[in-house]
Amino acid sequence: MNKKIQLSQENVCRGEIIRSDSGETMLSCPKEGPDILIYSRDSKEAGHVLLEQARYLVFTARVAEENSMCLQLSFFTGSDKDNVEEAMRIVIGQLPGVEVTVPVDLALLNSQKLFVERTPGRLKMVVMGKPVHPQEVRQIRLRTIPYYKEFCIGIKEIYLTDKMPSITLPDVKLMDEMGQWIPKKWDKKAAGREECSRILRELLEGTKAGRGGEGYQYEDWDSYGGWKKKQLKKTGWFHTEYDGERWWLADPEGNAFISIGLDCIDPGTETRIDPIQPWLSFVPDSDEYAECIWSRNSNGFNGRYVNYGIVNLISAFGPDRWREAWAGITKRYLMKWGINTIGNWSDIEFIRYAKMPYVLPIDEYAEHGYPGTSVMIFRDFPDVFSDEYKEESMRYAAALEEFRDDPYMIGYFMRNEPEWAFVYGINIAECMLANPCRTASREVFVRRMREKYETIDRFNEAWKLDKTSFDELYQVMERACGFSGAAKSDLEAFSKEMITLYVEIPAKALRKADPNHMNLGMRYAFISDPVLLSGYENFDVFSINSYQMSPYEQIQKIGEALNMPVMIGEFHFGALDGGMTAHGIRGVRTQAERGKAYRYYVEQGALSPYYTGAHYFLYNDQSCMGRCDGENYQIGLIDICMQEYEDMTDVMEECHRTFYETAAGIRTAFDEAAEEVEAIHY
Repeated sequence: MNKKIQLSQENVCRGEIIRSDSGETMLSCPKEGPDILIYSRDSKEAGHVLLEQARYLVFTARVAEENSMCLQLSFFTGSDKDNVEEAMRIVIGQLPGVEVTVPVDLALLNSQKLFVERTPGRLKMVVMGKPVHPQEVRQIRLRTIPYYKEFCIGIKEIYLTDKMPSITLPDVKLMDEMGQWIPKKWDKKAAGREECSRILRELLEGTKAGRGGEGYQYEDWDSYGGWKKKQLKKTGWFHTEYDGERWWLADPEGNAFISIGLDCIDPGTETRIDPIQPWLSFVPDSDEYAECIWSRNSNGFNGRYVNYGIVNLISAFGPDRWREAWAGITKRYLMKWGINTIGNWSDIEFIRYAKMPYVLPIDEYAEHGYPGTSVMIFRDFPDVFSDEYKEESMRYAAALEEFRDDPYMIGYFMRNEPEWAFVYGINIAECMLANPCRTASREVFVRRMREKYETIDRFNEAWKLDKTSFDELYQVMERACGFSGAAKSDLEAFSKEMITLYVEIPAKALRKADPNHMNLGMRYAFISDPVLLSGYENFDVFSINSYQMSPYEQIQKIGEALNMPVMIGEFHFGALDGGMTAHGIRGVRTQAERGKAYRYYVEQGALSPYYTGAHYFLYNDQSCMGRCDGENYQIGLIDICMQEYEDMTDVMEECHRTFYETAAGIRTAFDEAAEEVEAIHY
């Protein structure tokens, strides 16, 4: 079965068809992007295929612009064609200038996956929303997120099929041997291998006499990066203190400390090459570059990877000296910029070399990652009432033992951005009832309902059901919160209990394994529902990744609700003048605007008395061709040849020089917001 969907101006609700030839329909689109009706259950067309009769929705598109784009499939449900609402969306990253065929597996409508395995040519794909059955879908619309300007996009074909299509990429080279994007020109683009090596060697020479040296350049900072002008308790470990006006961290010397962090301090940045290899002008294959290329599972994505940053370092310094050279350049940068914390996912050898404060994503060091169970409730949410979860939590906590005596460790994050928590209005207990498995958590829930209502008749009256026994609660029950007010109340209470156990059981195991260091929380992507605050009593600091222009409001809201300090685990700003094709989650026009945005963010955040730090994501630009999942953002402080974006980093340095005075209220916070543009992100 292969049912093609014809494009005409009639089903283009926003945008204009400007030509149609060679099988491609070219649309001119406003900044808001196109809105194309590509499927309607109410179609009267001959041979119409219902969504549930297909396995894949396939489209071929070409972004006729200089920069990438985020395409979006929106799935609408409703009682009829005039009464629909968006129930789910799938967002898709697309490189510019090349034709890419994108197959979308309709099994994704069950929403059990958040991030989807890459297919040839495609960048990142993300599933957003609660589960939807194919037969419930009334319409599908092809859209984009708003772009930073008017644009053109070509659509070659759209069709429903029951077979995975064969995808052949066009024969064109898009990335050079250094890992730079070929089609674009920009300041500081290395002209070739020789120039890249010269740049790196000059950077190494600069470590011997340049600014930064071996320590911080600020007289009022101690060796940990703490503020000598404010004394707190000296315990020999990092800890939190409230001084009557605001929360602080205290460093091992007892000086006030706010964590100015940088995530992913690693040599180079990896490119996943198996989905895009025809577009690469160079793939190393000699023994000299053995450390640069590997096959592995990276964050759940199995594939082949090349680290072009390490390729460049080996080319400049040789296979025996490159790591030492990289570490020297990097340590100098951190000292120069005033970074006092090595953030999440950083190179462990560098952490030991640098002798600087650091944080750990402890799930990355545990053998099996964050504790899970053989049967999950929803996405990565485990069966928290099971003995298996307790046993896995003990194994997970054992990863802390090698770090428990290190005074440079500030603390640990339990994990990063749980995938189950991306769903707005999430109710884990409702998800549990929709899961066909008879889990330990469900056993407990059924027992609770039996104890609360005593008879099935009373339960039926409250839940507006007609069950014959409590054993029928083991059957699949979808969208149970909608049954009645009592059902919603019962499920909300049990959901809160499940999320509390999700945090509490491993947190107690971690505390037992390491009583010296702080638990820095879960680094939620955002608070999709207040229930995500459950279990906060187990944290020393509540952490969240806050991709806003200012984090103040979010920090203040969480801090006031919990009366505890807050740390930002991730934020970033990107621009397109640095040679990449996507901004990242927040976009500005230039590197100078990135610097302004950074300063505004951290100094406005410091106005909150709950603010104890923020970690910028990340050190290196991402690969222009995409990391494991396909992100390819210009968000780093250095490019692929380790050249810093000085228009940004000079402002960061200026900010950090007086930052403690800003946090203490001695100096006025910077209040000039950068000009934000519509960001390209997926």
